[in-house]
Amino acid sequence: MLLKEVQKLFHQELDEHYGKPEVQSFFDLLVHHYLGLERFVLALQPQFSITKEEESLFFAALAKLKTEVPIQYIIGKTTFCGLDFEVNHHVLIPRPETEELVYWILDDVKDKDAHLRILDVGTGSGCIAISLAKNLPNASVVAIDISEEALQVAEANAKNLGVTVHFRQMNALDLWSVDGPFDIIVSNPPYVRDSEQLQMRSNVLNHEPHMALFVKDEDPLLFYKAISSNAVDKLKGGGQLFFEINQYLSREMTDLLEGNHFQDIQLKNDINQNPRMISGSIKKLKSVAVFCGSSEGNDHQIVSEGYKLGQTLAERAITLVYGAGNIGIMGQVAEGALSKQGKTIGVIPDFLKKKEVAHLGLDELIVTENMHERKLKMHELSDGVITLPGGFGTLEELFEMITWAQLGLHQKPIGILNVNGFYDHLMHLLNHMVVTGLLRKENYDMLLIANSIEDLLAQMEAYQPPQVEKWMDKTQT
Repeated sequence: MLLKEVQKLFHQELDEHYGKPEVQSFFDLLVHHYLGLERFVLALQPQFSITKEEESLFFAALAKLKTEVPIQYIIGKTTFCGLDFEVNHHVLIPRPETEELVYWILDDVKDKDAHLRILDVGTGSGCIAISLAKNLPNASVVAIDISEEALQVAEANAKNLGVTVHFRQMNALDLWSVDGPFDIIVSNPPYVRDSEQLQMRSNVLNHEPHMALFVKDEDPLLFYKAISSNAVDKLKGGGQLFFEINQYLSREMTDLLEGNHFQDIQLKNDINQNPRMISGSIKKLKSVAVFCGSSEGNDHQIVSEGYKLGQTLAERAITLVYGAGNIGIMGQVAEGALSKQGKTIGVIPDFLKKKEVAHLGLDELIVTENMHERKLKMHELSDGVITLPGGFGTLEELFEMITWAQLGLHQKPIGILNVNGFYDHLMHLLNHMVVTGLLRKENYDMLLIANSIEDLLAQMEAYQPPQVEKWMDKTQT
Protein backbone atom coordinates (compact mmCIF):
# COMPACT_ATOMS: atom_id res chain seq x y z
CA MET A 1 0.00 0.00 0.00
CA LEU A 2 1.25 3.47 -0.81
CA LEU A 3 2.07 5.61 2.20
CA LYS A 4 0.23 8.56 0.67
CA GLU A 5 -2.95 6.44 0.63
CA VAL A 6 -2.56 5.83 4.36
CA GLN A 7 -2.10 9.56 4.84
CA LYS A 8 -5.28 10.27 2.86
CA LEU A 9 -7.20 7.77 4.99
CA PHE A 10 -6.01 9.46 8.20
CA HIS A 11 -7.33 12.81 7.01
CA GLN A 12 -10.63 11.30 5.85
CA GLU A 13 -11.23 9.64 9.21
CA LEU A 14 -9.84 12.23 11.62
CA ASP A 15 -9.88 15.77 10.15
CA GLU A 16 -13.42 16.49 11.25
CA HIS A 17 -12.60 15.74 14.86
CA TYR A 18 -9.03 16.96 15.27
CA GLY A 19 -8.51 19.40 12.40
CA LYS A 20 -6.19 18.91 9.44
CA PRO A 21 -2.97 20.35 10.96
CA GLU A 22 -3.16 18.15 14.08
CA VAL A 23 -3.95 15.04 12.03
CA GLN A 24 -0.93 15.74 9.84
CA SER A 25 1.17 16.09 12.98
CA PHE A 26 -0.10 12.69 14.19
CA PHE A 27 0.74 11.10 10.86
CA ASP A 28 4.23 12.60 10.77
CA LEU A 29 4.94 11.29 14.28
CA LEU A 30 3.78 7.82 13.29
CA VAL A 31 5.89 7.84 10.13
CA HIS A 32 8.94 8.70 12.16
CA HIS A 33 8.11 6.21 14.93
CA TYR A 34 7.18 3.20 12.76
CA LEU A 35 9.32 3.81 9.68
CA GLY A 36 12.17 5.94 11.00
CA LEU A 37 11.51 8.51 8.25
CA GLU A 38 11.14 12.29 8.33
CA ARG A 39 7.88 14.02 7.52
CA PHE A 40 9.01 15.19 4.07
CA VAL A 41 9.39 11.62 2.79
CA LEU A 42 6.23 11.84 0.64
CA ALA A 43 7.37 15.07 -0.96
CA LEU A 44 10.57 13.32 -2.08
CA GLN A 45 9.07 9.87 -2.74
CA PRO A 46 5.33 10.17 -3.54
CA GLN A 47 5.17 6.49 -4.53
CA PHE A 48 6.71 5.23 -1.30
CA SER A 49 5.02 1.99 -0.26
CA ILE A 50 4.82 0.11 3.03
CA THR A 51 4.48 -3.57 3.94
CA LYS A 52 1.35 -5.27 5.25
CA GLU A 53 2.91 -5.43 8.70
CA GLU A 54 3.57 -1.69 8.61
CA GLU A 55 0.02 -1.08 7.36
CA SER A 56 -1.36 -2.87 10.41
CA LEU A 57 0.62 -0.59 12.72
CA PHE A 58 -0.83 2.52 11.09
CA PHE A 59 -4.38 1.12 11.08
CA ALA A 60 -4.13 0.18 14.77
CA ALA A 61 -2.95 3.71 15.56
CA LEU A 62 -5.82 5.14 13.49
CA ALA A 63 -8.34 3.09 15.46
CA LYS A 64 -6.92 4.38 18.75
CA LEU A 65 -6.93 7.98 17.55
CA LYS A 66 -10.60 7.61 16.67
CA THR A 67 -11.24 6.81 20.33
CA GLU A 68 -9.10 9.82 21.37
CA VAL A 69 -6.18 7.87 22.77
CA PRO A 70 -3.35 10.45 23.02
CA ILE A 71 -0.73 10.09 20.32
CA GLN A 72 1.99 10.03 23.00
CA TYR A 73 0.48 6.85 24.47
CA ILE A 74 0.21 5.29 21.01
CA ILE A 75 3.89 5.77 20.19
CA GLY A 76 4.89 5.34 23.84
CA LYS A 77 6.99 8.46 24.15
CA THR A 78 7.06 12.24 24.13
CA THR A 79 9.64 15.01 24.10
CA PHE A 80 10.22 17.13 27.20
CA CYS A 81 12.97 19.71 27.64
CA GLY A 82 14.62 18.35 24.51
CA LEU A 83 14.71 14.79 25.89
CA ASP A 84 12.73 11.70 24.84
CA PHE A 85 10.62 10.19 27.62
CA GLU A 86 8.72 6.94 27.62
CA VAL A 87 5.07 7.33 28.67
CA ASN A 88 2.11 5.05 29.14
CA HIS A 89 -1.34 5.24 30.73
CA HIS A 90 0.20 5.01 34.23
CA VAL A 91 1.74 8.49 33.94
CA LEU A 92 0.59 11.92 32.87
CA ILE A 93 1.82 13.17 29.52
CA PRO A 94 4.29 15.97 30.35
CA ARG A 95 3.00 19.41 29.37
CA PRO A 96 4.78 22.48 27.98
CA GLU A 97 3.81 24.35 31.14
CA THR A 98 5.84 21.88 33.18
CA GLU A 99 8.79 22.45 30.86
CA GLU A 100 8.52 26.13 31.76
CA LEU A 101 8.72 25.18 35.45
CA VAL A 102 11.93 23.21 34.85
CA TYR A 103 13.48 26.04 32.83
CA TRP A 104 12.59 28.49 35.61
CA ILE A 105 14.45 26.35 38.14
CA LEU A 106 17.44 25.99 35.84
CA ASP A 107 17.55 29.74 35.23
CA ASP A 108 17.48 30.28 38.98
CA VAL A 109 20.44 27.99 39.64
CA LYS A 110 23.45 30.21 39.00
CA ASP A 111 26.11 27.55 39.53
CA LYS A 112 25.17 24.61 37.33
CA ASP A 113 28.05 22.55 38.79
CA ALA A 114 26.92 23.01 42.40
CA HIS A 115 26.39 19.90 44.55
CA LEU A 116 22.68 20.49 45.12
CA ARG A 117 20.13 18.17 46.72
CA ILE A 118 16.79 18.22 44.90
CA LEU A 119 13.47 16.54 45.73
CA ASP A 120 10.72 16.02 43.13
CA VAL A 121 7.38 15.19 44.73
CA GLY A 122 4.93 13.23 42.54
CA THR A 123 7.45 12.47 39.81
CA GLY A 124 5.22 10.49 37.42
CA SER A 125 7.29 9.81 34.29
CA GLY A 126 10.27 11.43 36.03
CA CYS A 127 10.32 14.28 33.53
CA ILE A 128 11.11 17.02 36.09
CA ALA A 129 13.63 15.07 38.14
CA ILE A 130 15.45 13.62 35.14
CA SER A 131 15.58 16.93 33.24
CA LEU A 132 17.07 18.64 36.29
CA ALA A 133 19.58 15.82 36.79
CA LYS A 134 20.56 16.01 33.12
CA ASN A 135 21.24 19.76 33.32
CA LEU A 136 22.75 19.85 36.82
CA PRO A 137 25.38 17.10 36.64
CA ASN A 138 26.52 17.29 40.27
CA ALA A 139 23.04 17.42 41.78
CA SER A 140 21.73 14.57 43.92
CA VAL A 141 18.09 14.13 42.90
CA VAL A 142 15.43 12.24 44.86
CA ALA A 143 12.00 11.62 43.33
CA ILE A 144 8.91 10.12 44.95
CA ASP A 145 5.56 8.88 43.69
CA ILE A 146 2.76 6.82 45.19
CA SER A 147 2.38 4.72 42.02
CA GLU A 148 4.64 1.72 41.61
CA GLU A 149 3.80 1.58 37.89
CA ALA A 150 4.71 5.25 37.43
CA LEU A 151 8.05 4.68 39.17
CA GLN A 152 8.82 1.83 36.78
CA VAL A 153 8.35 4.25 33.88
CA ALA A 154 10.48 6.89 35.60
CA GLU A 155 13.28 4.44 36.34
CA ALA A 156 13.33 3.32 32.71
CA ASN A 157 13.53 6.94 31.57
CA ALA A 158 16.42 7.68 33.92
CA LYS A 159 18.30 4.65 32.63
CA ASN A 160 17.61 5.51 28.98
CA LEU A 161 18.78 9.09 29.48
CA GLY A 162 21.88 8.16 31.45
CA VAL A 163 21.20 9.94 34.72
CA THR A 164 21.00 8.84 38.33
CA VAL A 165 17.83 9.66 40.24
CA HIS A 166 16.95 8.06 43.57
CA PHE A 167 13.33 6.95 43.23
CA ARG A 168 11.13 6.06 46.21
CA GLN A 169 7.53 4.89 46.43
CA MET A 170 5.83 7.27 48.83
CA ASN A 171 2.67 9.32 49.29
CA ALA A 172 3.24 13.05 48.91
CA LEU A 173 1.32 13.49 52.16
CA ASP A 174 4.08 11.58 53.98
CA LEU A 175 6.93 13.88 53.02
CA TRP A 176 8.05 14.12 56.64
CA SER A 177 9.70 10.71 56.29
CA VAL A 178 12.10 11.78 53.51
CA ASP A 179 15.69 12.38 54.60
CA GLY A 180 16.57 16.04 54.04
CA PRO A 181 17.74 18.64 53.86
CA PHE A 182 17.32 19.79 50.25
CA ASP A 183 18.32 22.88 48.32
CA ILE A 184 15.28 22.63 46.05
CA ILE A 185 11.90 20.94 46.39
CA VAL A 186 9.68 20.90 43.31
CA SER A 187 6.25 19.44 42.71
CA ASN A 188 3.52 19.30 40.11
CA PRO A 189 0.88 17.59 42.26
CA PRO A 190 -2.78 16.91 41.38
CA TYR A 191 -4.51 20.29 41.23
CA VAL A 192 -7.51 20.07 38.88
CA ARG A 193 -10.72 20.25 40.92
CA ASP A 194 -13.37 17.61 40.25
CA SER A 195 -15.78 20.35 39.16
CA GLU A 196 -13.33 21.38 36.43
CA GLN A 197 -13.57 18.03 34.66
CA LEU A 198 -16.38 19.44 32.53
CA GLN A 199 -13.90 21.85 30.95
CA MET A 200 -11.39 19.16 30.01
CA ARG A 201 -10.99 17.31 26.73
CA SER A 202 -12.13 13.71 26.63
CA ASN A 203 -8.70 12.47 25.50
CA VAL A 204 -7.41 13.55 28.91
CA LEU A 205 -10.43 12.47 30.94
CA ASN A 206 -10.71 9.03 29.38
CA HIS A 207 -7.06 8.07 29.18
CA GLU A 208 -4.74 9.87 31.61
CA PRO A 209 -4.51 8.73 35.27
CA HIS A 210 -7.08 10.56 37.39
CA MET A 211 -5.02 10.01 40.53
CA ALA A 212 -2.37 12.33 39.10
CA LEU A 213 -4.85 14.96 37.94
CA PHE A 214 -7.77 15.55 40.26
CA VAL A 215 -8.50 16.71 43.79
CA LYS A 216 -11.71 17.19 45.70
CA ASP A 217 -13.37 20.60 45.46
CA GLU A 218 -13.59 20.69 49.25
CA ASP A 219 -9.79 20.62 49.68
CA PRO A 220 -8.10 21.59 46.40
CA LEU A 221 -4.81 22.50 48.10
CA LEU A 222 -4.52 19.18 49.92
CA PHE A 223 -1.13 18.27 48.47
CA TYR A 224 0.22 21.82 48.49
CA LYS A 225 -0.53 22.14 52.19
CA ALA A 226 1.30 18.93 53.05
CA ILE A 227 4.29 19.61 50.80
CA SER A 228 4.79 23.25 51.80
CA SER A 229 4.46 22.60 55.55
CA ASN A 230 6.96 19.74 55.38
CA ALA A 231 9.26 21.73 53.11
CA VAL A 232 9.83 24.21 55.93
CA ASP A 233 11.75 21.46 57.76
CA LYS A 234 13.13 19.64 54.72
CA LEU A 235 14.71 22.64 52.97
CA LYS A 236 18.13 23.98 53.82
CA GLY A 237 18.43 27.57 54.90
CA GLY A 238 17.86 29.66 51.79
CA GLY A 239 16.36 26.63 50.02
CA GLN A 240 13.59 27.06 47.46
CA LEU A 241 10.18 25.49 46.86
CA PHE A 242 8.71 25.40 43.34
CA PHE A 243 5.16 24.40 42.38
CA GLU A 244 3.09 24.10 39.24
CA ILE A 245 -0.38 25.32 40.27
CA ASN A 246 -4.01 25.66 39.28
CA GLN A 247 -4.31 29.04 37.56
CA TYR A 248 -7.55 29.75 39.41
CA LEU A 249 -5.98 29.29 42.85
CA SER A 250 -2.93 31.55 42.60
CA ARG A 251 -4.12 33.88 45.37
CA GLU A 252 -4.76 30.95 47.70
CA MET A 253 -1.33 29.52 46.91
CA THR A 254 0.37 32.82 47.71
CA ASP A 255 -1.47 32.94 51.04
CA LEU A 256 -0.44 29.34 51.76
CA LEU A 257 3.26 30.03 51.25
CA GLU A 258 3.07 33.24 53.24
CA GLY A 259 1.35 31.34 56.05
CA ASN A 260 4.26 28.89 56.10
CA HIS A 261 6.72 31.81 56.38
CA PHE A 262 8.22 31.49 52.92
CA GLN A 263 10.01 34.57 51.63
CA ASP A 264 10.55 36.09 48.18
CA ILE A 265 7.33 34.53 46.87
CA GLN A 266 7.04 34.79 43.09
CA LEU A 267 4.15 33.94 40.78
CA LYS A 268 5.03 33.23 37.16
CA ASN A 269 2.75 33.08 34.13
CA ASP A 270 2.91 30.31 31.55
CA ILE A 271 3.11 30.85 27.80
CA ASN A 272 -0.65 31.51 27.75
CA GLN A 273 -0.26 34.22 30.41
CA ASN A 274 -2.00 32.20 33.09
CA PRO A 275 -0.49 32.15 36.62
CA ARG A 276 0.90 28.61 36.49
CA MET A 277 3.98 28.51 38.72
CA ILE A 278 4.94 29.76 42.14
CA SER A 279 8.13 29.72 44.17
CA GLY A 280 9.23 30.75 47.63
CA SER A 281 12.39 30.50 49.67
CA ILE A 282 13.00 29.57 53.27
CA LYS A 283 14.93 31.95 55.49
CA LYS A 284 18.68 31.65 55.00
CA LEU A 285 19.53 30.82 58.61
CA LYS A 286 17.43 27.98 59.97
CA SER A 287 20.28 26.65 62.07
CA VAL A 288 23.65 27.98 63.17
CA ALA A 289 26.73 26.14 64.42
CA VAL A 290 28.40 27.96 67.31
CA PHE A 291 32.08 27.38 68.05
CA CYS A 292 33.37 28.72 71.36
CA GLY A 293 35.40 27.94 74.47
CA SER A 294 34.76 25.06 76.84
CA SER A 295 36.06 27.35 79.57
CA GLU A 296 34.39 30.55 80.81
CA GLY A 297 37.69 32.43 81.07
CA ASN A 298 37.84 35.59 83.17
CA ASP A 299 35.92 38.07 80.98
CA HIS A 300 32.36 37.97 82.27
CA GLN A 301 31.08 39.99 79.31
CA ILE A 302 32.07 37.14 76.97
CA VAL A 303 30.10 34.67 79.07
CA SER A 304 27.13 37.03 79.17
CA GLU A 305 27.25 37.54 75.42
CA GLY A 306 27.29 33.77 74.86
CA TYR A 307 24.11 33.42 76.92
CA LYS A 308 22.53 36.30 75.01
CA LEU A 309 23.47 34.72 71.67
CA GLY A 310 21.63 31.54 72.67
CA GLN A 311 18.57 33.59 73.59
CA THR A 312 18.66 35.55 70.34
CA LEU A 313 18.89 32.41 68.21
CA ALA A 314 15.89 30.94 70.03
CA GLU A 315 13.86 34.13 69.66
CA ARG A 316 14.51 34.05 65.92
CA ALA A 317 13.60 30.35 65.69
CA ILE A 318 17.17 29.49 64.65
CA THR A 319 18.30 26.05 65.82
CA LEU A 320 21.49 26.04 67.87
CA VAL A 321 24.06 23.42 66.78
CA TYR A 322 27.04 23.30 69.13
CA GLY A 323 29.57 21.05 70.86
CA ALA A 324 27.02 19.63 73.34
CA GLY A 325 28.94 20.63 76.48
CA ASN A 326 27.37 21.82 79.71
CA ILE A 327 30.48 23.75 80.71
CA GLY A 328 32.23 26.96 79.71
CA ILE A 329 30.96 29.50 77.21
CA MET A 330 29.35 26.74 75.15
CA GLY A 331 27.27 25.69 78.14
CA GLN A 332 26.06 29.28 78.56
CA VAL A 333 25.06 29.50 74.89
CA ALA A 334 22.94 26.37 75.34
CA GLU A 335 21.39 27.67 78.56
CA GLY A 336 20.45 30.91 76.81
CA ALA A 337 18.72 29.03 73.99
CA LEU A 338 16.91 26.71 76.40
CA SER A 339 15.71 29.66 78.50
CA LYS A 340 13.71 30.82 75.45
CA GLN A 341 12.53 27.30 74.48
CA GLY A 342 14.87 27.25 71.48
CA LYS A 343 15.77 24.07 69.63
CA THR A 344 19.22 22.75 70.55
CA ILE A 345 21.34 20.06 68.91
CA GLY A 346 24.57 18.95 70.57
CA VAL A 347 27.33 17.03 68.78
CA ILE A 348 29.99 15.41 70.94
CA PRO A 349 32.73 12.78 70.49
CA ASP A 350 32.21 9.61 72.46
CA PHE A 351 35.31 10.10 74.61
CA LEU A 352 34.03 13.50 75.83
CA LYS A 353 30.56 12.15 76.53
CA LYS A 354 32.14 9.51 78.75
CA LYS A 355 33.74 12.29 80.76
CA GLU A 356 30.18 13.40 81.64
CA VAL A 357 30.46 16.89 80.15
CA ALA A 358 27.49 16.50 77.76
CA HIS A 359 24.43 18.66 78.38
CA LEU A 360 21.50 16.41 79.22
CA GLY A 361 18.73 18.94 78.51
CA LEU A 362 19.16 19.25 74.74
CA ASP A 363 16.55 18.39 72.12
CA GLU A 364 19.02 16.10 70.38
CA LEU A 365 22.42 14.71 71.30
CA ILE A 366 24.56 13.23 68.51
CA VAL A 367 27.61 11.18 69.47
CA THR A 368 30.49 10.88 66.98
CA GLU A 369 33.61 8.72 66.90
CA ASN A 370 36.11 11.58 66.86
CA MET A 371 36.62 15.35 66.76
CA HIS A 372 36.80 15.59 62.96
CA GLU A 373 33.52 13.72 62.53
CA ARG A 374 31.97 16.04 65.10
CA LYS A 375 33.03 19.11 63.14
CA LEU A 376 31.73 17.65 59.87
CA LYS A 377 28.39 16.79 61.45
CA MET A 378 28.02 20.30 62.88
CA HIS A 379 28.73 21.70 59.44
CA GLU A 380 26.13 19.42 57.82
CA LEU A 381 23.47 20.39 60.36
CA SER A 382 23.93 24.15 60.08
CA ASP A 383 23.33 26.96 57.59
CA GLY A 384 26.11 29.14 58.96
CA VAL A 385 28.80 29.42 61.63
CA ILE A 386 29.28 31.85 64.50
CA THR A 387 32.57 31.87 66.38
CA LEU A 388 32.69 33.25 69.91
CA PRO A 389 35.90 33.69 71.91
CA GLY A 390 37.69 30.46 72.72
CA GLY A 391 41.04 28.70 72.66
CA PHE A 392 42.99 26.50 70.26
CA GLY A 393 40.03 24.22 69.55
CA THR A 394 37.79 27.16 68.65
CA LEU A 395 40.40 28.61 66.32
CA GLU A 396 40.97 25.23 64.68
CA GLU A 397 37.23 24.88 64.04
CA LEU A 398 36.97 28.41 62.65
CA PHE A 399 39.90 28.02 60.30
CA GLU A 400 38.81 24.65 58.98
CA MET A 401 35.36 26.07 58.17
CA ILE A 402 36.84 29.07 56.35
CA THR A 403 39.34 26.81 54.55
CA TRP A 404 36.49 24.62 53.31
CA ALA A 405 34.76 27.76 52.02
CA GLN A 406 37.98 28.92 50.36
CA LEU A 407 38.25 25.56 48.59
CA GLY A 408 34.65 25.82 47.37
CA LEU A 409 33.34 23.01 49.57
CA HIS A 410 30.50 25.15 50.94
CA GLN A 411 29.01 28.61 50.60
CA LYS A 412 27.74 29.16 54.13
CA PRO A 413 28.32 32.44 55.99
CA ILE A 414 31.04 32.31 58.64
CA GLY A 415 30.88 34.94 61.34
CA ILE A 416 33.06 36.09 64.21
CA LEU A 417 31.39 37.72 67.20
CA ASN A 418 34.21 39.98 68.33
CA VAL A 419 33.16 40.48 71.96
CA ASN A 420 35.19 43.15 73.75
CA GLY A 421 37.68 43.23 70.87
CA PHE A 422 38.75 39.64 71.63
CA TYR A 423 39.67 38.95 68.01
CA ASP A 424 41.23 42.33 67.18
CA HIS A 425 44.75 40.92 67.14
CA LEU A 426 43.66 38.01 64.97
CA MET A 427 42.12 40.44 62.48
CA HIS A 428 45.37 42.40 62.46
CA LEU A 429 47.29 39.20 61.70
CA LEU A 430 44.91 38.25 58.88
CA ASN A 431 45.23 41.73 57.38
CA HIS A 432 49.00 41.35 57.53
CA MET A 433 48.68 38.05 55.67
CA VAL A 434 46.73 39.85 52.94
CA VAL A 435 49.33 42.63 52.72
CA THR A 436 52.16 40.11 52.41
CA GLY A 437 50.32 38.22 49.68
CA LEU A 438 49.82 35.00 51.66
CA LEU A 439 46.04 35.40 51.90
CA ARG A 440 43.77 36.57 49.11
CA LYS A 441 41.63 39.58 49.92
CA GLU A 442 38.51 37.85 48.56
CA ASN A 443 39.12 34.90 50.89
CA TYR A 444 39.63 37.20 53.86
CA ASP A 445 36.36 38.92 52.97
CA MET A 446 34.52 35.62 53.44
CA LEU A 447 34.85 36.20 57.19
CA LEU A 448 31.99 38.28 58.59
CA ILE A 449 33.05 40.23 61.67
CA ALA A 450 30.82 42.17 64.04
CA ASN A 451 30.83 43.45 67.62
CA SER A 452 27.10 42.84 68.17
CA ILE A 453 24.87 39.81 67.73
CA GLU A 454 22.28 41.74 65.72
CA ASP A 455 24.86 43.13 63.30
CA LEU A 456 26.47 39.73 62.78
CA LEU A 457 23.16 37.96 62.10
CA ALA A 458 22.18 40.71 59.64
CA GLN A 459 25.46 40.24 57.77
CA MET A 460 24.96 36.47 57.68
CA GLU A 461 21.40 36.76 56.34
CA ALA A 462 22.58 39.12 53.60
CA TYR A 463 25.72 37.14 52.73
CA GLN A 464 26.30 36.49 49.03
CA PRO A 465 29.10 33.94 48.60
CA PRO A 466 31.75 34.64 45.97
CA GLN A 467 32.14 32.26 43.05
CA VAL A 468 34.98 29.95 44.06
CA GLU A 469 36.44 27.15 41.96
CA LYS A 470 35.93 23.83 43.74
CA TRP A 471 39.21 22.00 44.35
CA MET A 472 38.02 18.76 45.99
CA ASP A 473 35.21 16.99 47.82
CA LYS A 474 34.78 17.08 51.62
CA THR A 475 35.63 13.39 51.70
CA GLN A 476 39.16 14.38 50.65
CA THR A 477 39.66 16.83 53.53
